[in-house]
Amino acid sequence: MSKLFLCHYSEIGLKKGNRNYFERVLETNMRKSLARELPGSKFSIRKEHKRFLIKYDETVPDERVKSALEKVFGLANFSPVIAVEADPEKIIQSALNLIKDKTFTTFAVRSKRADKSFPLTSQELNVEVGAKIVEALGKQVDLTRPELTCHIEVMTDQALIYIDRFKGAGGLPVSSSGKVLVLLSGGFDSPVASYLALKRGAKCSFIHFHSYPYTNKFSQEKVIELARVLNQFQFNAKLYMVPFAETQEEIVFNCPDKLRVILYRRFMMRIAERLAKKEGLKAVITGEALGQVASQTLENLGAIEQAITLPVLRPLIGLDKEEIIAIARKIGTYEISSKPHDDACTRFMPRKPETRAKLHEVLEAEKMLDVEGLVNKVMEKIEVLEI
Repeated sequence: MSKLFLCHYSEIGLKKGNRNYFERVLETNMRKSLARELPGSKFSIRKEHKRFLIKYDETVPDERVKSALEKVFGLANFSPVIAVEADPEKIIQSALNLIKDKTFTTFAVRSKRADKSFPLTSQELNVEVGAKIVEALGKQVDLTRPELTCHIEVMTDQALIYIDRFKGAGGLPVSSSGKVLVLLSGGFDSPVASYLALKRGAKCSFIHFHSYPYTNKFSQEKVIELARVLNQFQFNAKLYMVPFAETQEEIVFNCPDKLRVILYRRFMMRIAERLAKKEGLKAVITGEALGQVASQTLENLGAIEQAITLPVLRPLIGLDKEEIIAIARKIGTYEISSKPHDDACTRFMPRKPETRAKLHEVLEAEKMLDVEGLVNKVMEKIEVLEI
């Protein structure tokens, strides 16, 4: 015997001529997530009328399937369903059997016809099924706030009936929007930025700048943990560990104190861009939010971004810290990010960092540095981890 899950998408349905592409990516991601959650189990996925129907063995707990699907971006909702012949009498009886042992007082029936040749309209089917429930169970119809909703979807060769509907992750399927490189620290912001980029269909690789041996290795251990949590939504990733201490020392010894953080960030951007172009990644993602810290004013963001030509995307730009923390708790990165660590950008932090950088002053300060030589030197020392 087999069991079934019905999966719906929403935003993908607006893609018109490109919908088939997004559907293929979504199906691939569903297969990967199910294979990871259900190792050794057999399942099949069939696309029908802008829906996906997953069939799996009855020995597999529904909760395992649910756990796999809730991590797949692109799904609007999904439900365990029963399938019956697309015959009005069989649909009515099956719907009654499905809900008769449930505890409720009021109900509604919501029907959809993917197959317009079915002899009853959606409204007529609602009335027929609803009347039978009232007659057999003595329940009351409430179309506004029902305690139980019986959903019926009539397909080409069968009807699918269900009462539970689980909310999906939404967004677009991972990889459908291209590949990006995320500047991942051990803090709260960049993992949440990664999650939001994944939700918009980006496939994320990660880059982490550390100051070892002048700081401990804990920040590196944290980002590995964070990358593993984020990979719940994308399956695998590369993590690039970048030794940054020597570059920081050159900046400290040769440049004005107030510009240190901006110069740190400009070099991080250059290194990230060099790596991204080498790996075919199309944008750089950061966890910056407007005005959150000194380096994130409009003037400073502009001065930092000017160092590279790749698009710099900031998914958190309009969020406050409470909103960011709420998402971190939701996705499972909060506890990891809460652990203290030494951050590369806070090493040699000036007493009064510049909050309104003038680009000409930043460019003048960089004339004291061998920019290309420093970047080349760092590129030779990057460590690559497969997560």
